[in-house]
Order: sequence, then C-alpha cells, then structure tokens
Amino acid sequence: MPSISHYANLPLDPTPRRPGAPDRPASTIKPFAPGDVLVGATRLNNLADDHAGHGRILQFDADLNEKGVLWVEGTTHLVYGLTFAPDGVLWAQDPWAWTTVRVAPSGQQLPNVQFAERAFSKVHFMADETLLFTESLDGDRQPEPLTTRHRPLPGHRTHLGDGDLWRYTADGELVEIQEPEVHGGMSGSMGVTHSVLSADQTRLYYVSETGPRLMQFDLANGRQLPDLRRGKDGDRTMMHFDLSLTPDGTLMVCMGNRVEAMTQDGVLLRSYVLPGFGWSIIDARSGTHAYVGNWFSGEVVKLDLVTGKTVASVMVAEKCMAGIAQYLPDLHHL
Repeated sequence: MPSISHYANLPLDPTPRRPGAPDRPASTIKPFAPGDVLVGATRLNNLADDHAGHGRILQFDADLNEKGVLWVEGTTHLVYGLTFAPDGVLWAQDPWAWTTVRVAPSGQQLPNVQFAERAFSKVHFMADETLLFTESLDGDRQPEPLTTRHRPLPGHRTHLGDGDLWRYTADGELVEIQEPEVHGGMSGSMGVTHSVLSADQTRLYYVSETGPRLMQFDLANGRQLPDLRRGKDGDRTMMHFDLSLTPDGTLMVCMGNRVEAMTQDGVLLRSYVLPGFGWSIIDARSGTHAYVGNWFSGEVVKLDLVTGKTVASVMVAEKCMAGIAQYLPDLHHL
C-alpha cells in the first residue's frame, strides 16, 4: 500500500475546517527526518471540558530536542493514536470529533478523512490494502469524573460506541466488522483504545485503557483468543495502557509506573521501572529505544532498551499527550 494517503477517493471529512483561532501561533513543523518523534499534545483551553482544546502535534528529533509544532485543523479534543502509513504520512484520530488527521512527510496537513461517525482510536494499514480502525468507546457510560463528554452515535440518545474493529477499503466501503471482547477500563466506556498488530497481521494485541486485561484477537478467523494477561479489577499495578512491538517481536506495554517487555505468548521478559505514575504512550519500533510519555507529568523520555536507562527527556505539558510515533521510513510501520 505505497500511496494510501494520497488515494483519490478517500472519504473526506465533510465537516468544514475552521481557520486557526487568533490566539493560536503559526505552525513551525519541519519536513520529517528519520528518527523524528511526533507527539499528539493538544493545548487544552476549555474550562468546561478537560480534554478539549487546540489540536497540536509536536515534533522532536531522536534526542527529544524540539524542532517544531503543527497546529491541527479540524479537531476539537485530544490528538490520539499517532501512526505512520507505509508511505510515511502520519495518521492520527480525534475520537471526539470523529475525524482522522493526516500529515504529509513535508509537514503539511492533508485534508481530514472520516470513514464513519464513530470514535476511532487508531488505524492499521493491512497488506490487502484495507484499513482496520479500532473503536475506542463501548457502551453508554460517560467518563466520570472527567468533565469531557463524548457524542452519542447518530440515532442514539446515550450509546457511545461498540468497541469493534472496522475494516474499510481505501474509498470508504465497509468490508467487515469484527467484535472483540473489551473490558471498559476504569470508566466502563473504554473499547479498543490501544493496539498493535502482529508482524503477519493475523493477530491484534490490544487493551481497554486502565483495564487489567491484555487481550488478543484472531483477525484471520474472527475469534477471541485467550488473554495474554489478566489481573484483578481495581489493581493499580495491573493497569494497561499503550503498547508497541519491536522488530524482534517483543511486546512493549505501558503499565502506568513501568514498561514491560513480553513475548507474544504473554511471558514477561523484563520490566523497566519509571518514576511516578502515568506512563501511558509508547513507540518502541526502533528496537533499540522506547519513547514513552507520561499523561500526568507531561514528560517524554527516551529509554535505552539494553541498559534500561533514560538517555533523553523533555517536558511537554500535563494531561494532554495521547499519541506518539517515531518516523522510521526504512522500517515496516507497525
């Protein structure tokens, strides 16, 4: 799928893209260079909604020196689930606005697309040239005690989502809906919030954020597989967040106060303890380092996977980071 991002018939988001607000600075993002780290970090500025604000993607080099910022158009809340398409275009989601953001390697924002009026958390680019979207919400419960609120699905008064997997052709035709189990997380409304594909694209490893289950789904046969790990509800040490896959097939899982390296059979290989709690986004696709972000403190660190030491860090902003991805054009993008 070399040019999916420029496919002529992608379903464009019909919502008008409002011009930048007067209090929003100009974008300074640079063309992507190998090793660059992109972080979704919305500038929160709505006192009535603790997840709403000006969409923003920050750009750092591989040592976390800031290079630029893109002020995103067409979003209303967090910029979520950053991932690179095989052609090097950055894709991200706003589950509140039901829109998908795309940024070309030049740093230019492309027109937003919308495959469905649903809260998607991430897109996976499949070998058969379809796109697999994961649905971040399930059920009817709004995320108490947060002040943010999600829109109910069209035709519903309270129903927010189904936590399903939605596969589309590039021109927006729905191919398949698969129904994995989800946990709900602490809010009870979390569906498939973070996920990664196996290298052969037959399995999806995923979590419901803050939940105790590390789940897997057989995409080839459309069936749930046994959990890789399952803790007890309410156990703070078993909260699962974002996950990534290294080139050698190691699963790297954010666990709030640590990152755990696991086999794809659920065997724990190593634990990387990090200071404080809130480590919730990760990209470890380089295989040598993991870039990990802390929701509460706003810190991003570069973690050496051999020594376990933090070799670089940067402070971004508190309670706004919802996605991270490293630009690695020579690797297959997982």
